Amino acid sequence: APSGTSVLVDGVRTTTVGRVSMDMLAVDLTPCPQAGIGAPVELWGKEIKIDDVAASSGTVGYELMCALAPRVPVVT
Repeated sequence: APSGTSVLVDGVRTTTVGRVSMDMLAVDLTPCPQAGIGAPVELWGKEIKIDDVAASSGTVGYELMCALAPRVPVVT
C-alpha cells in the first residue's frame, strides 16, 4: 500500500507513512497519542474496506487476502 493509505489505530483513523518493507509498515500516530504497544490496528475491516485499500494499491481485495501471511492474527 502506498504512503497515506488509511488504517485504524485504537479506533482512530490515521495513515501509513513511507513504504511497506517486507511485512512491516509505519503508521502516523499523531492523531492517536493514546495508542501504545498492543493497541488494536485495522488494516481493513468494518471501518476500512478491503476494496478501498486494494484500489489504492492497484490490485483487488482477493489478492490482499491471499497475500496475508499465516502468522498475522485475523479477528473476525
